[in-house]
Amino acid sequence: MTLARGILIFLGALVFSALLWAYVRLSAAYEADVDLPIKLTAPKGYALASGLPERLHTRVRGAGWQILLMNFTKNANFQFDLTERALPPEEMVTLHSDEISNAAVLPSELRILKVEPDSLELQFGKATEKRVSVEPRLDVQPARGYIIVGEPVVTPRSVSVVGASSVLDSLTAIPTQPIVVRDAREDVDRVLALTDSLENFITIPSAPKISVHVSVQAIGERKIAGVPVAIEALPPQFELILIPGTIAVTVRGGVEELAKLAPTAIQARVMYNPTILDTAQVMVPQVDVPKGLTYLASDPPNLRFILRRKSAVHATP
Repeated sequence: MTLARGILIFLGALVFSALLWAYVRLSAAYEADVDLPIKLTAPKGYALASGLPERLHTRVRGAGWQILLMNFTKNANFQFDLTERALPPEEMVTLHSDEISNAAVLPSELRILKVEPDSLELQFGKATEKRVSVEPRLDVQPARGYIIVGEPVVTPRSVSVVGASSVLDSLTAIPTQPIVVRDAREDVDRVLALTDSLENFITIPSAPKISVHVSVQAIGERKIAGVPVAIEALPPQFELILIPGTIAVTVRGGVEELAKLAPTAIQARVMYNPTILDTAQVMVPQVDVPKGLTYLASDPPNLRFILRRKSAVHATP
C-alpha cells in the first residue's frame, strides 16, 4: 500500500467517524429557543389594526438534527386562521396560550414547550381600500465611465391595498424587495415582488409583479454652439447689449441623451442688477440644462456689455 493511498483511507475513516458521531449526537433530544414568524388571516370584512408582533419567541424540543433543519429551511411558523371568527362590538380578539400553541406549524417530531408572550390581544377594524404608490428599493452603481440617466421607470406606479383605516391612513407607499447591482454597464431591468413586511396588516388584491427599468449609459460630453443669452428684469428705459450675444455650452451626460438633445433645451440668461452693473466690467451667464445632464462650462465664460439709457422720442406736433 502506498503512502498516499494510506492517507486517503485514513482521512475517509476520519470523516466517516465524524459524521457518525454527529448523527448520534444530533439524534438525541435537545431544547432550543427560536423566534418564529406569524401568518394571520383576519375575519371576513375586517383587517388587523394592532396587537400582533412579527415573531413569537418559542422554546421547542426534539431531535437536534430536526432543529438544525428547521432553522435552515425556515419551514416553521404560527398560522392563525380567523376567517370564521365572530368579532365582539369592540372588534378585539384575545388569543390564549392553548390556541397559540396549537397554531404552531412545526416538523412532525418537534413540540412546543413555551411561547412568549402567552397571549395576544388583537385589534381589528373594518377593511377599506386605498391606492398607494410603489417605491422601488434600488442600489444600482454604474461602472467607471458610466452614469445613471433619469429616474427609474416603475410599472405599475401604484397598487391597491386593503387594510384597517388606522393602518392605511399613515401608508403612502409600499416598497419592493431590494435589489443590488454593481458595475452596471447596461440598462438594468428587473421584475420585483412587493415587500411582505406588512403582510398580516394589509392585503394586495391580485398583487402584481413590479417592473423596474434603470437607464445606464456611457458618459459623454457635447458642446452646443449658438445658445442665445436672454436678458431678464431689464427696465424699459434701458438698453443692454451683450458682447457676444450667444455662447457655446458644454454639457455632460449619457451618450444617448446627448445625441437626442435639442439645442433649444439649453437656456442661458443674465439678470439686470444695477448695484452690480455699476462696478462690473463683465457679466456671467446663468445656464440651465435638462434634468439628468451636468453643465460644465460656457464659451466665453464671461460677457462684456454695454448699458445705456434709451433716447427719448418726442412726437411731432
